[in-house]
Amino acid sequence: MAAPILIQTVEARITLLVGEELVEQQLGYLPWLLGENLAGLVDPWVMEQGMGYYPALDYLRQQPEVVDPALLTLIDQVAFFCTDYSERELLRRLKRQFSRVSISHSQCLAYTMPRIRLSRGGAPGELARHYAPNRLRLTLQLSSLQKAEFDGIEQLSLEKLQRWGRSAFAEFQIEGSRLLTPVSKTE
Repeated sequence: MAAPILIQTVEARITLLVGEELVEQQLGYLPWLLGENLAGLVDPWVMEQGMGYYPALDYLRQQPEVVDPALLTLIDQVAFFCTDYSERELLRRLKRQFSRVSISHSQCLAYTMPRIRLSRGGAPGELARHYAPNRLRLTLQLSSLQKAEFDGIEQLSLEKLQRWGRSAFAEFQIEGSRLLTPVSKTE
């Protein structure tokens, strides 16, 4: 009987930033400028309304008198490009390092609810950074074939992810990971 082969999979959550120059070169827009323009419209409106929080982009879509829909369309285009670029680059760079690489979740952080306190100094600058559509959070599944269970597979996978994925991005941070249950296959 053939010896079983284990498929050990590590799930890794990363946050990354697609470089401003790359986005400008490909689309002609600077993400930070889009974020700054949006924050410049949203911050005074939030103060005027007496809201205790900054809203997410989906809420702003319902406020065309506050935010020009064309600005939100540009943000959507840049977010789509950054997501597509990130997924393609990670898959291309990691496919030779692992037996299988998949992306189970990707999200542009500009679409999430800003976690910025209005009363804090520098809130508009932080809001502009938040609304810039080139920062993403992804969850990857990195599988390796092993002849036997290998205790250091999680750390080894994260080191490979860092080494091979990092250079395509302006910022790259591993937020967390976990080892999924190994699957046994026979040769």
